[in-house]
Amino acid sequence: ESRLAEELNKRQRTRKPMSLIVCDIDHFKSINDTFGHLAGDKVLQLLSGVMRKNVASDDLVVRYGGEEFVILLPGRSGDDALNIAEKLRLKIEACPFNFSGKPLTVTMSFGVSEFHALEAPETVFERADKALYDAKKTRNRSVRR
Repeated sequence: ESRLAEELNKRQRTRKPMSLIVCDIDHFKSINDTFGHLAGDKVLQLLSGVMRKNVASDDLVVRYGGEEFVILLPGRSGDDALNIAEKLRLKIEACPFNFSGKPLTVTMSFGVSEFHALEAPETVFERADKALYDAKKTRNRSVRR
């Protein structure tokens, strides 16, 4: 929250775009149910690493809760954010996950939204969350609102 406030203040001064991605691991419950919670924890660690490696150093990747992550993209337009979400989605889909020698297919869905004018962060988050909900209807998608 403090980093978000800092970036919003910076954005007001610079007038640069800023976007937000909300993402969720598809079928995470079935990963835990099938392979156990240790496998689920490993998937969370691996995915956070993939995301951090594939965004800029000044972008912020945080686990929001459960199997959901939020990515704050200062200086990035909604189009840029959608491209980043797609890049992450494809990288994650291509990751060779396995647990105890068993292959594990992992995908994520992404909701993307850009900050407009003086919008409250909650408004942008809600829009990104609705986009995520749309993406989750078919899974393994990126949707922008």
